[in-house]
Amino acid sequence: MATKIGRNALSRIDSKEMKTVVVLAIEHTLLKIGKKTLEKVQEEMHQKYKCDISDCYEHPEYLGNILKDLFGDSYHDVVRDVNKYLDEFVYQKPIAEFLARIK
Repeated sequence: MATKIGRNALSRIDSKEMKTVVVLAIEHTLLKIGKKTLEKVQEEMHQKYKCDISDCYEHPEYLGNILKDLFGDSYHDVVRDVNKYLDEFVYQKPIAEFLARIK
């Protein structure tokens, strides 16, 4: 029953809140790998796209490209970890679309 209540409350989250959830999932995933990894991804975002990790919500392909460059085929593991954090929100269309675009 708690899940149902939570899901009803989460169904009302707005775009700004969804963006925050996505950014936190990305940052947490990268921090799990290491602080230097997060810093490297941030640096690449600035150099290649003149933006921040917070812009990945609108431009998931930026994150996907950087992860592919940094991790090669192992980038799938990073994407899978981000997916785990966002799994409970995948019913939200913008989050589902984000996850589909970083693959």
